[in-house]
Amino acid sequence: MIISFFLLTQCSILLSNLLEVASSPTPPAVFGPSFPTPSNLVNDPIMREATKDFQALIKQALSTGTSSHGEFDNATTAFSFDFYSTADENSIFEYHHSPPLLTNVPSGVKTVDRNTIYRIGSVTKLLTVYSFLIQVGDAQFHDPITKYVPELLARSNYTTRKDSVHQISWSDVTIGALASHMAGVGQEYGWLDIALDDFPFAKLGLPQLKPEEAPVCGAGFGRIPCTRKDFLRGFASRDPVFPTFQTPVYSNGAFQILAYALQTITGKEFGMLMEEGLFHPLGLSHTSYIQPNASLGVIPGNQTTTFWNYELGELWPSGGLWSSTDDITTIGRSILDSSLLDSSQTRRWMKPMTHTSSLETALGSPWEIQRSKVGPSGRIVDLYSKNGKLGAYGGYMILVPDYNVGFTILAAGAGANIDVLAGFIVDVFLPALEEVARTQASQLYAGTYNSSQSGDNSTFTLTTDANMPGLELVSWLNNGTSVPELLKIFIALATGDIDNANAGLNLYLNGTVLISADDVNVRLYPTGLRSPLSCGGESVSFRAVFSLKPTISDTSPFSDTRAGWAIADLLVYGKSGLDEFIFTHNAEGLVTGVENPFLRQVLVKV
Repeated sequence: MIISFFLLTQCSILLSNLLEVASSPTPPAVFGPSFPTPSNLVNDPIMREATKDFQALIKQALSTGTSSHGEFDNATTAFSFDFYSTADENSIFEYHHSPPLLTNVPSGVKTVDRNTIYRIGSVTKLLTVYSFLIQVGDAQFHDPITKYVPELLARSNYTTRKDSVHQISWSDVTIGALASHMAGVGQEYGWLDIALDDFPFAKLGLPQLKPEEAPVCGAGFGRIPCTRKDFLRGFASRDPVFPTFQTPVYSNGAFQILAYALQTITGKEFGMLMEEGLFHPLGLSHTSYIQPNASLGVIPGNQTTTFWNYELGELWPSGGLWSSTDDITTIGRSILDSSLLDSSQTRRWMKPMTHTSSLETALGSPWEIQRSKVGPSGRIVDLYSKNGKLGAYGGYMILVPDYNVGFTILAAGAGANIDVLAGFIVDVFLPALEEVARTQASQLYAGTYNSSQSGDNSTFTLTTDANMPGLELVSWLNNGTSVPELLKIFIALATGDIDNANAGLNLYLNGTVLISADDVNVRLYPTGLRSPLSCGGESVSFRAVFSLKPTISDTSPFSDTRAGWAIADLLVYGKSGLDEFIFTHNAEGLVTGVENPFLRQVLVKV
């Protein structure tokens, strides 16, 4: 009895949210896309205007050397930009800029295009994790790294002090922690340690280091490359930065260790694994961890000073790849359409692992997730990105699962143009994508649906609102009865309050309006669940979010007025939720009808 009472109480609390969650002018919503994925973006008039606006921003930045997002190098930086969708075979928009500087450089291309090779820096980290998932999945993400790289336990004994402040607890560090910057370990060993630089440190007041305190190796020009043994011994002897899983700490060395782990699991060299799992299946002809021919790349100056020929040694899984715009776009497409991973694996991967000190940024493995408000409704859209910077080179891979689109930005030069271009994406393309998705959904789903049975007055009407997310259900009758007006009775039944349900029913049957249909907001959101039909069409699932028009405003931080997740699938009859809607598409893709399993109701689109 205690258990059942507890469950009823919890159910009552949750269902009461249905009445309280809308104490905001903006109705609650499901996190994720408001509308189905837009298609044929190349020919969409809204998107065409957006590409014109985007191009105008670039031209203005090149003309003035500045932008709404800061300075823009218009003299020395070459860059390539590509915007693509999994629903379109060709790119929606691409732009390449070749500065006059390239005409006088001693090596490399004079004009950049989608096949020009750039260095991509830490975008490599994303491809390292991608290769790991392709080869073995994420089953080992909770395993301690010492299971696969046991030298870390032994090497940590080289630290002079054994307490938790001075010794990394490697048995607590998991593969997933390394992949998501949550291991609490430092940046790397040797590469960025200034002790290896030829510099008069004593003039800065720095003490003379003991021989055992200085790195014995490191990546870079004129340095002795680290062997696996040297790297693990040196890295494991460093102090921890934070305890594992406490807060994110950017780490290059983590991805070198991640590569070692995959080598142990598979028995193959990491470079071979990346070639077999990623390069060859996708036909990546301009991506390599070995320095390519300089004639294929953009080198805005000397090969050494630009870092074109900078060798990272065994640290390359952290930032050592060369690639092209076309290849990065191909990789992005493969992630969005799950061509190399199971779709469930892709969904698990494209999720945050930790917050940061910014409300707008979260981190994944090793996604850098930028959160942006889109449109008048302020809906949250997540951009899954990975940026990289190495010497004169910078780049971004940006994926937006809500629209199944991606952006590739690669640059070479003195400027920080990649951040400005990424800012333009949020300014121009995100609002346009939301509007295109809405208009296409309106054309496909909006309208009236009626019962095909004679004498059955069952109908509902869908529309969209440019200021709100989702499809709006503006009228819903079940054999002449307004379904939204029954909401209070359904809630009483679901909470086990049979007496109030019966009382409400009697009032309703006697003509009392328990709640006006005009005061109930019902919005439908795509679930991403689709199933093919024998006729060549498909079934497409949506879920509705019910809310009432606000009466009072609750400003408590614990009153989440947008919490559609908390009230999903709460009103159930015969194992079917009131919020479930299944649309039928014919072989031509047109919507022909809709089913509400709760009411056992099938309606035909007029």
